[in-house]
Amino acid sequence: MRKYGRVLIAAVAVVVAVGVGAVYRSLAREQALLAEKAAAKDEEKDEEKKDDAAMAAVRKTADAFAAAFNKGDAKGMAAFWTKDGEYVGPDGETVRGRAAIEKDYAEFFKKNPKATIEVHIDSVRILGRHTALEEGTLRLRLAGEKEPGESRYSVLHVRDEDGWHMASVKEWIPDPAELVSLKDVEWMLGEWVAKNDKTEARVRYTWDEDKAFLRGRFTLKRDGKVISSGTHLIGKNPAGGLRAWVFERNGSFGESVWTRDENRWVIEASATLPDSSEATAVNVLIPLDKNSFTWQTVERTVAGSELAGTPPVKVTRVKSEK
Repeated sequence: MRKYGRVLIAAVAVVVAVGVGAVYRSLAREQALLAEKAAAKDEEKDEEKKDDAAMAAVRKTADAFAAAFNKGDAKGMAAFWTKDGEYVGPDGETVRGRAAIEKDYAEFFKKNPKATIEVHIDSVRILGRHTALEEGTLRLRLAGEKEPGESRYSVLHVRDEDGWHMASVKEWIPDPAELVSLKDVEWMLGEWVAKNDKTEARVRYTWDEDKAFLRGRFTLKRDGKVISSGTHLIGKNPAGGLRAWVFERNGSFGESVWTRDENRWVIEASATLPDSSEATAVNVLIPLDKNSFTWQTVERTVAGSELAGTPPVKVTRVKSEK
């Protein structure tokens, strides 16, 4: 019995030792995983700091580029490019190499000694450890011209031992739709109403916190009873024109693309209704003056069936009482 007792005690000791070892190994693995996660977070933070520093350097380059241009410094302008960098102008002509770029700018400054530019950066994206893409708008003002010319641009920046340089610059004259901004519909701020004998529609537009969207709150009444209400958001469409979204209290939602056609807006809309069916419409908004506009639906479909358009509805500004 003593022998078996000793064997049992030894077996128990082995099991305990194995269990304790397993616990320690488990704790060690957990600690290793935690250490790896902490290291990954630190590495991620380091990368974010590097990206932030890179974006700041690229933005600083844009400021220095504009300053050199406004001084008429052709040599200084060329120095922003890599040795074999290229510039593609609005006319599609490509100039390659610092020497050729410097010569091109020297000739331009000779013909336009008082030319100045403003650079407005829309975005800077870090593509890799040594590359970044900058996109924005450039405004060129020549002596004697009242309004500056406007173009879009993209710059591929690369980083070498001397810092960031421009490897490829492309500039083009944008389609008029690309130049549309929220300022073009800023006149819609305030409260508006459209009504007839039985129906009344009201909407009030305000800026959101960062002035990135016009936010409208609307209600639709019939015989004095609210039958619909919701939110209408209008924002800049990166692809050109404006884009809007609508959310109604009945659960339907939709979006639309606004494009300017001379003095009117053409609004192509689509929506999902509460029963999951799809609806589409083409609306036309025509400003009459600062206090009125007309709204007309010229094409409509619901669940694939075509519906007749509607006559123009006049919408007027609600004047505040003071």
